[in-house]
Amino acid sequence: MLSSKELSNLGVIKKINSRLDPENLSHIEKSVNEIVNKVKNTGNAAIKEFSEKFDKYTLKDEELKGISVKGAYKLLDAELKQSLEVAKERIERFHIEEYRSSNFAQGWGFTGNLGERLGVRYTSLDSVAVYIPGGKAPLFSTVLMTVIPAKVAGVKRIVLFSPPPIHPSIQGLSDLLDIDEIYPIGGAQAIAAAAYGTETIKPVDKVVGPGNIFVSLAKKNVFGVIGIDGIFGPSELAIVADKSANPKEIAADFLSQLEHGSGLESALLICTDQKLLADSIQEIEAQIESLRAYKTDEQIAVIRSSYQNFSAYIFSDNPDEISELINFYAPEHLELQVVDSLASLLITSVKHAGAIFIGANACESLGDYLAGPSHCLPTGRGARYASGLHSADFMKKSSLIDFRGVSKDCDAFKELAKHTARLARAENLEAHAQAIINRVS
Repeated sequence: MLSSKELSNLGVIKKINSRLDPENLSHIEKSVNEIVNKVKNTGNAAIKEFSEKFDKYTLKDEELKGISVKGAYKLLDAELKQSLEVAKERIERFHIEEYRSSNFAQGWGFTGNLGERLGVRYTSLDSVAVYIPGGKAPLFSTVLMTVIPAKVAGVKRIVLFSPPPIHPSIQGLSDLLDIDEIYPIGGAQAIAAAAYGTETIKPVDKVVGPGNIFVSLAKKNVFGVIGIDGIFGPSELAIVADKSANPKEIAADFLSQLEHGSGLESALLICTDQKLLADSIQEIEAQIESLRAYKTDEQIAVIRSSYQNFSAYIFSDNPDEISELINFYAPEHLELQVVDSLASLLITSVKHAGAIFIGANACESLGDYLAGPSHCLPTGRGARYASGLHSADFMKKSSLIDFRGVSKDCDAFKELAKHTARLARAENLEAHAQAIINRVS
């Protein structure tokens, strides 16, 4: 793990962000483009081919028409269902409150100085696809985190894609949330099917949800044909801790982000206390070894790769510097395990973080599963310009420009027409000018 003894504090963060160099992805992007184009041109035949090639799964013709998950929720473990229902209730409440407080149902508007009405109305998307990662770590929680905000927004058609065979927990939640279209398709081919459709799959208006690098680059490829939520990369966590924090808790949180399995995950620890920093590093090492009781040697090696190559620790007791470093790192997750006075300062000064967890009890795992907000968050410094997934991401805004209450014969409207025409002619757009002049001449 890099330390500020090796590089400047800012240099440390630049070093761990080197994992995101787009030049390293060019060969993958070429393969993804070929997959997307083949699905676009040959539909289900390509889907079958890539399922066999990448997932070692032979797709049946009837599966390409969607699979039934009716009754799948009943088959899940009783205790798991209890936890899922707690998560569902909390996530629904968060997004319902967002919908209400943002006034999405009514929109907003005001009366201008001519008596015109100007405003915005919100309407839901007609259709979306949610991509749910499968494989060694099927992220069934992502079903809750994508489908619930879409339903709260009013989306009528929700399509779920997940690699075959779809994990029972993903099927169970699809049943619980009453998703009608479920396709056992993964990877770039799923994103292509969502964008272009096939003989049996209708295209959608937007695709959301995390995935591996093939999924992310496929979303980049189809953007413009359909909407996307973002291009997600490996998970990230920054922890700011002072001497009030517990080294065992810091270490556990730190490692929780490094177990996702790509080897490119990143964690940053900033401590305001030297002893806490030393104790936390020692605890991280001890907890990596304790994970051997739950993980294979290969999985431990991947965690160590992320830890040694793309994670860092920094000592700083300067709040301004801490804010600067966090804003540059722009992490997916930020934990503030500090006293209230410093937490309040950092909440104000940190602008770039996907989700902020405040206080010793607010570990990132709560956000991943049931705190309320979606765990689909911007990565790769995307928090500088993007946000986590919300109900608003399943809606669009239409500007309302209503001049029915304004007489074209009034002096104020004629004055407005004069300025409009002047601006149009300054851009050499005479037809634009004539469109308004004809109304007042």
